[in-house]
Amino acid sequence: MEKGFYASVTSQRVLVWMTIALGVLFAISYMGLMRFFPPPPADLPADEVLAHYSTNNIRFRVGVIFGLISGGFLLPITVVISVQMARLEKGVPVWAIIQALAGAVGTIFIWFPILIWGVAAFTVERAAELTLLMHEFGWLLFIAPLSMFPMQLIGIIFIAFTKEESDAHSAFPRWLGYLTAWQLVQSFGGPIAVLFKTGIFSWNGLLPFWLPFGLFSAWMVAICYTLLRALRHQRASSA
Repeated sequence: MEKGFYASVTSQRVLVWMTIALGVLFAISYMGLMRFFPPPPADLPADEVLAHYSTNNIRFRVGVIFGLISGGFLLPITVVISVQMARLEKGVPVWAIIQALAGAVGTIFIWFPILIWGVAAFTVERAAELTLLMHEFGWLLFIAPLSMFPMQLIGIIFIAFTKEESDAHSAFPRWLGYLTAWQLVQSFGGPIAVLFKTGIFSWNGLLPFWLPFGLFSAWMVAICYTLLRALRHQRASSA
């Protein structure tokens, strides 16, 4: 029985490191190859949008390939988070289940925009207005959808604030609950990008992009750290 539990811990550690590796690959693709960081202005004219896709077109499409490969980087860690949440819930682990389902569906809003941008770059000879249409569709799909990720965060917040004091070595310390709650609040800045093309509310503005991006980066580092720390403790306990 200890051997099986040890294998389970090992598998979870592999999944966390898989998320880290895929996340790094996605960052290289998104920032380095597609050159979408910082985001282009939402009011960029059609000819300038077309120029972004046609200049170094092969490099951009290679970035799309790597983005499609790594775009599911949240899925492995979503599984580990659900397993760790289920350890702390009593009875049917409803929060772990909804976190897993929301995380699995939510990955669509990471890799699907990459595919749309790939379509925009696939034929640069088309009318600039059509490329602009695909460009805007991809960015709004990337920035504006709200429902799935907050569903994940609500369960994590609930576990962080309701776990028993004896679970001091869990993956969800109270400080992570506060960080996750702040991430949840900032997530609501995304949909407002549908209304604005300039300023802090546009898709490249402070509220829809920069604050959520900064907090998401900090949250990812934090959750990876707390998961690996909890798994290390579980491995030592089982030994």
